[in-house]
Amino acid sequence: MKRVIGLFEREQAVSPAVERLKNAGIAGEEIQIVSNTNTVTELLGCDPACVIKNYTAWGVAIGVGIYAVFGLAAALCECGLMQFGREYGVGVFIGALLAGTLVGSAIGFLVGAGEAEKDTHLYVQGIRTGGKVIAIRVPDPDSDRVKNLLLMEHALGVKALLGERT
Repeated sequence: MKRVIGLFEREQAVSPAVERLKNAGIAGEEIQIVSNTNTVTELLGCDPACVIKNYTAWGVAIGVGIYAVFGLAAALCECGLMQFGREYGVGVFIGALLAGTLVGSAIGFLVGAGEAEKDTHLYVQGIRTGGKVIAIRVPDPDSDRVKNLLLMEHALGVKALLGERT
């Protein structure tokens, strides 16, 4: 199952859209009208804390991966410029891992914060200005048909979410 969502700027546009969906064979219990910003972020799976946490974790993994290569290379060579030998290699390697963790998490945090805002902004602003979001649960093959029905009713930000959100 997928969930197809769309934003209607005017509340009056919701009823005709729901009627069109029902006439197209969509069961009424599969149609959800949302006017709460928290519910929209849950539907989108874009709870800002969750998105930021995921991006931060990816940033740490990438940062550690990149810095580990450089730290390992520095640890295995005798660096005449820095006047230390291989006995300091473990410290250099651990320092590089820590630097990768810090840099990666900072970049991941900033990117995640931007992504969380970008994905929810349209829907949250629409609700704050009096609009409504319609979310329809449909089998995967019907998602394109339902998206087109919402577009015919002039919905904004119509998209099918990958996998059903609870």
